Amino acid sequence: MSHEIVTHLPAALRKHAVRDLECETDGQFDLMNACKALDMGKSNCSTKVPLTNAALGALLDVCREWLSSSNGNEVMAAKSVLNLHELDFEPEDPRQRRHGVKMPKSLGSYVATQLTQGFLKDPDLLSELKACTNGDLSFSGRVTFSTLGWLLKFAESHSLNGTGANQRAGRKFVATYTEVYEETGRLVDGYLGKGEGTDQAPAEVIEDQAPEVTEEPIPTAVEGRAWEKDKLFRYVDWSDRPIYFWFGGVVKDGPADPVGALVSITWSESKRGRNLLRDVDSGEIVATVHSSALVWATPVDRSGVEETTVGRGHELADGEDQEPAVEAAPEQAGKSVGPVPENWVFMAENADTLTAQAWWARKVASWGL
Repeated sequence: MSHEIVTHLPAALRKHAVRDLECETDGQFDLMNACKALDMGKSNCSTKVPLTNAALGALLDVCREWLSSSNGNEVMAAKSVLNLHELDFEPEDPRQRRHGVKMPKSLGSYVATQLTQGFLKDPDLLSELKACTNGDLSFSGRVTFSTLGWLLKFAESHSLNGTGANQRAGRKFVATYTEVYEETGRLVDGYLGKGEGTDQAPAEVIEDQAPEVTEEPIPTAVEGRAWEKDKLFRYVDWSDRPIYFWFGGVVKDGPADPVGALVSITWSESKRGRNLLRDVDSGEIVATVHSSALVWATPVDRSGVEETTVGRGHELADGEDQEPAVEAAPEQAGKSVGPVPENWVFMAENADTLTAQAWWARKVASWGL
């Protein structure tokens, strides 16, 4: 970009750019030269300096490093620049574009819970969420495109399955930030050469172009499994993806089953802290267990397997669209009555594959017929 951004520059950052910045990129050289041109020497006064977009990006990189500095002056200088100018920078890669977000405590507290339970493994996601989580459980800050996408899915899950203020907060967050997310998504697609926006509806996708699914083999049951005793909430992930583990029973009911069952647990099916544990092979409910209950369990890494909430996930082989057999509506031999089950509606919109979404959508449409 050719225009320059008038930037607030604390003395500590100006001196660093002149004396200590190891320049490798055009932006870093622009930043160093702009600071040298001020000719302020050892002055401890802050100032304003016009910076190119690339130079501002280099300055923000220094500020983010300084946030973890043991020098209090460096931390204060970094925070002041980030607060004023982080959203002024327009990165070449729109995936690095920052968005200001804010959640009320009713929803932000659940983000804090995600951070403490150890389910989130992506270091960049963890870092951004931690930076936005405040001591009073409110949530605000600047996040990148991928983190905003995670937050929107998180909020949507609560808007569909939460209660009271939590549900209202989820709906408000989705309504507030979906448009800017889709706008950045179009920029990302253009940057990556995809030529299509993130707001494309599943119905617009050609059905015979099924997404590629890589399935990992199901672990084989082992006699004398090494069980861990832990509370079930360790295995509850506040997202729309299932978590898999070997289940050996509830501790208060006695010793663990030597073999146990390979089960999945999905937060969207949980009601008031009670969670459905489904057998991965049959889809049958093995047990209904409260999140605070102690259970015998062994973790399993099944993140690459696509599943629906009923039975094992279907496979897509040789480009052929294969669907699970349509089963009868629960608890009804004939015509279904009452509202459509909430988890059906949720999976029709949020299942991991387009084929699964279409299957659940047909189940929703067939309710009552």
